[in-house]
Amino acid sequence: MAKRSILLIDGSKASRAIICKSIRANLENIQLTDFDTAIAALVYCQTHSLDLIITAMSLPDMQAQDFAEKLRTDYNNLSTPIIMMSGDFMLNIKNKTATHHINGYFDKSRGNDHLIKYIQSYLCMRMWNKAKSCHVLYVEDSQTVTRVVTNILETHNYTFQHVTNAADALTLLADQSTSKTFDILLTDIQLDGIMNGDDLIREIRFGLGLMPKDLPILVSSSPSLDRMGSVGNIFAAGANDIIEKPLIETQLIARIGNLIQ
Repeated sequence: MAKRSILLIDGSKASRAIICKSIRANLENIQLTDFDTAIAALVYCQTHSLDLIITAMSLPDMQAQDFAEKLRTDYNNLSTPIIMMSGDFMLNIKNKTATHHINGYFDKSRGNDHLIKYIQSYLCMRMWNKAKSCHVLYVEDSQTVTRVVTNILETHNYTFQHVTNAADALTLLADQSTSKTFDILLTDIQLDGIMNGDDLIREIRFGLGLMPKDLPILVSSSPSLDRMGSVGNIFAAGANDIIEKPLIETQLIARIGNLIQ
C-alpha cells in the first residue's frame, strides 16, 4: 500500500512534536513532513505531491488563509485538501467562510484523538466508499448553480433529490417513507419563498426533531454573507457546516464525506 503524504505547518515546535507523534502512532503508511513557516511549506509543495496539508491558523510569516490562497493561485495547487486548526472555537467558526481555498476546519480543543479521526476522514478510502451510496436532499432555487452541483453529485455516484424551496424539502422530510432515505441535506441559505435557509434548518431541527446525527446539514452561502451575524445565525439554527460559493468540486465532496462519516 502506497504511503500517504501529509504536510504539517505550525509555528510552535512543541505543538508540531505532539501532533507528529500522535499521527505516527495512530496512522499507518504515512509520510509526514513538518515546517514552522508557510514560506518553507510553499517551497516544499512545489516539488512534492501531497495527500493532505494541516496548518495552524496563525503562522509566523502569514495566516493560514493567505498560505492557502497562495498555494491555490500562485502555485496552481487546486487538489490537495487543506485543514486549518484553531484553538479558538468561536474564531474558528467565524473563519469558516473566510476563504474557499481551505477544505476543513478543526477545533484544537477537541483533542488529538478527534484530530486523528478528522485526518482519517480525508485519507481513508472508507469515506469515499460510503459517500458513493450517499443520498442527498438538495435545496437550491438557481438553475445555474443546480446544474453545476448535480453534475458534481452524479460524477461521484451520489444519488440525490432536488427541490427548489424549503416547503418541498420539509414535506419530504416529514414523510416517514422518504425522510430516512436521506443521508445529508445540502441547502442554499438564500431561498425564494416564505422560508429561507435559516427557517428550513430550524424547522428540521426543532420542528421535525431531526438532530445532527439523524441528518447532517451543509449550507452553501454567497461570499457577501454577513459573517458576523448571519454565520452565527446559521450555526445557531442547527447547521453542521458552511461552504462558500462558488462550490468547488473537491471541497464539496470532502465536506459531504466528512459529515456523513
